[in-house]
Amino acid sequence: MNRFTTLRQPRSEATKSGAGFHWLWATIAGLLVPVMLVLFGVVAELIDDGGIRTGTIRLGSYLGVPLPQGFVSQDSFTQLTQLVLVALAITVCFCLAIWLNRRTSDRLTRGVVRSLHQRMFQQSLRRAEIEGAAAQRIRAAQLIGKDLPELGMGLSLWYRVIPRSIFMLVGCIVLALMVNIWLALLAVISGAAIWKLYGRLRNPEWLELSRFEIPEIRERLINLIGDAPMMARLQAGQQADQAYEGELESLDRRLVGDDARRGRLWPVLMIAGSVAIAVLVMGLGANILSEDVRDGGLDHYGLSLPASLVLGLALTGAAFSAGRLNQLARQLRRSSRACEGIYLYLQHHDDGAPSEQRVGLAGLRESVDMQNISLKDSSGKSILNNLSLSLRPKSLVAFLGSDELSTRSLVELMMGFGRPSNGVLQIDGINLRDIHPKALAKQVMWIAPDGPLWEGTITDNLMSGLDQSVDKRDMVNVLEGLGLYERITRLSDGLDTIVGPIAESRVGRPGQNAGGNLGTPDGLSISARYTLGLARALLHRPAIVLVNEPPAPTEHLNEDPCLKAMRQLADLGSLVVVLPNRLQTMRHCDRVVLLNGANLVGEGKHAELLNSSDLYRHLNYLLFNPYRHRASN
Repeated sequence: MNRFTTLRQPRSEATKSGAGFHWLWATIAGLLVPVMLVLFGVVAELIDDGGIRTGTIRLGSYLGVPLPQGFVSQDSFTQLTQLVLVALAITVCFCLAIWLNRRTSDRLTRGVVRSLHQRMFQQSLRRAEIEGAAAQRIRAAQLIGKDLPELGMGLSLWYRVIPRSIFMLVGCIVLALMVNIWLALLAVISGAAIWKLYGRLRNPEWLELSRFEIPEIRERLINLIGDAPMMARLQAGQQADQAYEGELESLDRRLVGDDARRGRLWPVLMIAGSVAIAVLVMGLGANILSEDVRDGGLDHYGLSLPASLVLGLALTGAAFSAGRLNQLARQLRRSSRACEGIYLYLQHHDDGAPSEQRVGLAGLRESVDMQNISLKDSSGKSILNNLSLSLRPKSLVAFLGSDELSTRSLVELMMGFGRPSNGVLQIDGINLRDIHPKALAKQVMWIAPDGPLWEGTITDNLMSGLDQSVDKRDMVNVLEGLGLYERITRLSDGLDTIVGPIAESRVGRPGQNAGGNLGTPDGLSISARYTLGLARALLHRPAIVLVNEPPAPTEHLNEDPCLKAMRQLADLGSLVVVLPNRLQTMRHCDRVVLLNGANLVGEGKHAELLNSSDLYRHLNYLLFNPYRHRASN
């Protein structure tokens, strides 16, 4: 595919309002360059002849610049002053056009990138129902962190180069041809030949092979050094020496070849460039020093020094424009891959049932049943394997496993995220796929280590979506029961304090103090944010509560108010599922579901699994033994 068509999709999304101005400023900037070069030639002619006395100045074979009679009749210094002022005005217009072209280019790029961000967000909600929420986070890290910036760079460069550099390239080449066709053609052919020679000497295939082979050889040398002591113990040290010498010889040959190629690249190019310049100088000198030109004869075919200046500047401008187009081509090679990944992600999937065909959900009366659930990632690796499980209301259940992805994916399935490759998940006998997402969202609540909290006041975060039967007094009672109200009143604005989300990378790190505020601007600690999430659940009382617990605070608590809140939710009729990070929570759960990788390997209370499962004892040691890190040292 033509490289210059790779950004057609994002360019088609640019707003129409700014496209006209972009083309206007780009055209002005591109065409003003040849005009300035002609003006420089007129100034050079004036200085060379000591003044302009004819109505038309010839700057080459086919380039004549007509001048008004009023200008010709003035003295030389006045002519020079007027030409310099005109050149200065054109330069100001050129710089203004460049600046405005850059502004419109950046504005168009920002509009497209912003639109793609919004479309990706909406698409992530649709894809989450099929692929899972965790998969969307991984894809977003690639798309937003790498692909969109790369696409933005390519799109911005496209708008800055096209059509400005094309107009400038064509204008400069036409100007050079008007000065002298043969010298211009000779210069263009010489430049193309040198560029072709550079491409052959540089040899991208050789570069790619070199970048691959040399690290591979060095990696084998490292492995041989690591294996050599063991081979010596096995009386095979001589074989290790021979293998190491062989790899070292291979590395040396590769480095010698690389050095030889790099060493002759620039000398050969400099010789080729010198030959091309010598040919051009001879051709230029033949035109300037010809008898016809010196005797005032056939000046239509000859060159003067001002015309030579215009020719050189025009060729320089053409080379600069060609360089910008080549830079764009290289950037498009990178941006095309990013563009392909973004629009592949944005493709619609029609395998979900339409919303109008889905049913509501009044609550949880009987159970959440999983029958032979299997789930795989994009590479085909099993995340859940033939898992069957029944969860009932009024219970506190913990999911613990050797692979965090499996337990997290199991919780996400209960939120409606992800599409099992096999099996079915039912709530009170209703297939989860048949339940409307909005109805499911009202009955299933997710509590993260940081709440989660969205942008707004603490009151907004707690009361949003509640009916009129719950008032502010109920909110205060819940916060007092969790031991959080007094801490909130110490904030500058109390319940009206503005809070917001924080980066997940700062939440729940191993060994991290969950009770500290981590420098959050609103002054709330991770522990306080988590407690606010539980307070929201106590006010809303959803049928299913899914909790990702943060690490325990460093200070010792005789009674954990967060555990008490989860117990209270279960007693009020909710099914509470927790991904535990606190030993006290594990001890008080009605049931612990144990997974080894993708497989369900055990169920029971904490004490029962400690007695019956080696895996469970090992996971408890890894998660809750405070001396584990000291022992490993």
